[in-house]
Amino acid sequence: MDFELKRTIELAKKGDEDAFSSLICRVQNSAYSVAFRYMENDADTRDVMQEAFIKMYRNLGSFKGDSSFETWFTRILINCCLDELRKRKHNAGWEDIDDHYDLADHEAGTEEQVLKKERQKAVTEAIRQLPDEARNIIILREFRGLSYEELADVLDLEPGTVKSRLNRAKQKLKEILLESLEQNSIWDV
Repeated sequence: MDFELKRTIELAKKGDEDAFSSLICRVQNSAYSVAFRYMENDADTRDVMQEAFIKMYRNLGSFKGDSSFETWFTRILINCCLDELRKRKHNAGWEDIDDHYDLADHEAGTEEQVLKKERQKAVTEAIRQLPDEARNIIILREFRGLSYEELADVLDLEPGTVKSRLNRAKQKLKEILLESLEQNSIWDV
């Protein structure tokens, strides 16, 4: 951890509001990206981020630097997302379909654009069907781009376990997509 970040964390631990704001600025873009993959709409994403920032503030004293600050915060954020989804009876947050999937959008696009959107929708729906563990690892690796080591830190797993779980998650995702393929023709070009 670089000296400036370490100093900022120490100041934030002592109640320095500017230092805490600096920590928020450091993680807010990546936090939005991760949270949006779970919550799938702007309002819920921002709500869950707010909750994660509050938990970050309350738990900053427990940050020891064993992992990167970003990894530590990402773990808090994911837990907030999962808690919110559980409150909504597990998958209620996944039922909202993004505006870019609406009928008017399809009518305005070329056939190729419509097919691309339908494929994206199918992948999103397939990810929604994954168990939490598999969904987490797919989102963090494929959409957030975390390394195996970062995944191990965030998910509190051994790197070898991360690799095997990621492979199982990808296989399950593939099975769901193949089942979708058999049910409709959105993959035909």
